[in-house]
Amino acid sequence: MVEQQKKRLENAISDMIEDMYRTHLRRMQVSEVAGSQIALRIKHVPIPKSKMHVCAARCCDDEKGTLESVQNCIEKCAAPLMDAQDYLQHELGQFQNRLQSCVRDCNTDARSSLPRNPNDSDMSRSQHLFENCTGNCVEKHINLLPGLLKSIKQTLDRGTTKRTRGMGMDA
Repeated sequence: MVEQQKKRLENAISDMIEDMYRTHLRRMQVSEVAGSQIALRIKHVPIPKSKMHVCAARCCDDEKGTLESVQNCIEKCAAPLMDAQDYLQHELGQFQNRLQSCVRDCNTDARSSLPRNPNDSDMSRSQHLFENCTGNCVEKHINLLPGLLKSIKQTLDRGTTKRTRGMGMDA
């Protein structure tokens, strides 16, 4: 039963991450310049697939740029995506910490229900209590994922990332 719960939770988190990638992180990479894509197709020029990579290519086109200035420019191009990934990782870490706290509470409750010298029946009852409690933790946290996903998406839609604030992303 514990393995089933673990698998359900892993699948739910994996689905959430995949959704975030498709709806937000990937979108941060893909070029939004449809008109220029049509013009480029007519000229048989490869279509730029990533705003981030096009930005980085422009950095490399600066023939007068130093290694450091070009590297800084490339990092600025990647900053919005990196910040979004860092934010997602932070939120998932917080989620995991809350789940672990819930499971620790279950462990504490199960142990505190044991008498001083438990017999096999006491141990079995305590194990059952722990498994039911952790099952409730998993269920509760799986049910929290849609709200977490919505909150993360709203934050990313606002576009306020720590690296790009005040950096003038004109590269």
